[in-house]
Amino acid sequence: MSITDYCRRTVAFTRDIMRQPVKTRRDLQFSDLGFFLRFARPIWSVGVLALAATALVSAAKTVLPLSIKFFIDNILLGETPATDTLLAGAGGILSSLNTLIAALLVLGFFTGGMDLLRNYWTARFREGYAFNLQTALVEHVLSFPLSYFKSQQTGYIMSRLSDDVQILQYTISQYLPQIIANALYVIFTFAILCILNLKLTLVVVAFIPLYLLVNAVFIRRIRAATHRERERQAYVSRDLQEVISGIDTVKSHAAEDREVRKVSGTLRNMVDARIRNTMLSAFSEYFRIGTMSLMLIAVFWFGGTEVIAGAMTVGDFVAFAVYIVTFAPTVNTFFAFPVVMQPAVTSAARLRDLFRMHGEPGTVSGTGGIVPPTVQGRIEFSGVTFGYAESEPVLSDANFVAHPGEVVAVVGRTGAGKTTLINLILRAFSPQKGTITLDGHDLSILDPRWLRRQVSLVSQDLFLFHTTIEENIRYSRPEATLDEVIVAAQKAQIHDDILQFPEGYGTIVGERGTQLSVGQRQRVAIARAFLKDAPILILDEPTSALDMQTEDQIRQTLQALVRDRTTILVTHRPSLLSLADRVLAIEGGRVLEERGAGAGRGVDPDRASPDPGQSAVP
Repeated sequence: MSITDYCRRTVAFTRDIMRQPVKTRRDLQFSDLGFFLRFARPIWSVGVLALAATALVSAAKTVLPLSIKFFIDNILLGETPATDTLLAGAGGILSSLNTLIAALLVLGFFTGGMDLLRNYWTARFREGYAFNLQTALVEHVLSFPLSYFKSQQTGYIMSRLSDDVQILQYTISQYLPQIIANALYVIFTFAILCILNLKLTLVVVAFIPLYLLVNAVFIRRIRAATHRERERQAYVSRDLQEVISGIDTVKSHAAEDREVRKVSGTLRNMVDARIRNTMLSAFSEYFRIGTMSLMLIAVFWFGGTEVIAGAMTVGDFVAFAVYIVTFAPTVNTFFAFPVVMQPAVTSAARLRDLFRMHGEPGTVSGTGGIVPPTVQGRIEFSGVTFGYAESEPVLSDANFVAHPGEVVAVVGRTGAGKTTLINLILRAFSPQKGTITLDGHDLSILDPRWLRRQVSLVSQDLFLFHTTIEENIRYSRPEATLDEVIVAAQKAQIHDDILQFPEGYGTIVGERGTQLSVGQRQRVAIARAFLKDAPILILDEPTSALDMQTEDQIRQTLQALVRDRTTILVTHRPSLLSLADRVLAIEGGRVLEERGAGAGRGVDPDRASPDPGQSAVP
């Protein structure tokens, strides 16, 4: 690349990052401040102590440079303190060198001790606030409907839950105490500067509008750049999590290079966003430092003129200069606060977006739901239409009834909508048309948590937690005893396998159950269903990973399990259809009856083309 091309790209880059961003609804509003303050209410007393200690430390540090004035004017030059100034009393007391040294020692010990207390109380407040915020956020996100989690990738959700909270936590621990201390230091110092020389103080004040102008130019640009960076960082987490989760597939297809290129492209976008953000911050810092330098030059010029004219003592000027040397960077940091806070503001806005999302009815963040006193188990689909895209329905005008205690098998080709039907019963999604009822109650008005407690689910999509086999089985009923867990495992034909492990029921199954075979994981899931003992049972390919001998044993056990329960059985195994009272086929989005009641045997589970004479189930 030639120097000319490089210069053109640099100019284009600078022009691009300085472009005024479009205002979006993601911007944090001032009214949102009250929302985030609620997480500080349980620890407000610690916050007050930290604030009080910060004020005392700032005041002590502000007084320290005055000792230079007293040392030069009263001790070295031997001048008598003027009686018409506010500092006359202090000057008279500190006119002795020993008294001044003693006062400085007392001030130093006080400042150091109070600073330790400030750090302790600040840490308590910071960690308490982060704990309250993240706990509320996790509770709120877990109340989201299943459709949210099915539509978002795990890595992206994890980034939203952890990265943004960490940014806020860092801000509270670093910038917030610093800005409070700086603000107090500026106030105290400004008061002392006015006492030392009001005219020179007005020179300092004249530069404040320049700081405000820098902020006005850069704040919105940095906020927009930070939002882009956060989103692209979430995409990186999303892609990395997907690659790690699917590492077996990646390795088996020798796709490492392909995945590296994919992740590299996402990383490149994030790096570009970070460079833009860094350069915007650098530009704003450059202009603030320039303003600070001009202010120092003006103070030295006007102050030197005052000393030469005899309107200001040497001690006053030296003290004023020391204050300005410390005051100017503090002012720079103070006015930089709105800029450096933009990452935190962006994270807060993203968190506020999550909190604005509504949870399911019946959850902490939801609006409540009906809880019927009893469950009979009658499930009815009436004119149900649903599609993940409205223009492409998976189910169309689906009608059927599963009576209490009845076993209804659902068959059809892959992708016909069998799993979608189950997800609608569990309220992972809501139908676009029609209604689904349980004992005459529309599912949309029922408490979703209560509804799912009435359902035992054995899915082909197996998931075990990284804990013991006992805890994984007990997950469906946490209060169950070990004896009850063992009985459920025996019914699921997994008890003997468990005893072969050195730790028995205390064996850690590994992430997603990787220490167990697929068949063992499936039987643990079946044991969960036995232990839960819910009135409604959903079996989604419950024996898909089992050999024929074990399947036959499980089938006999399932025959006892389905008794007196409303059961929806999705399977491709002909042997399991003998459990069904009726068999339904899904064809072209329609739910049609394949065979009459009690005639499950002999039905081809993959058949999805019923005879023309078969009609929709009423």
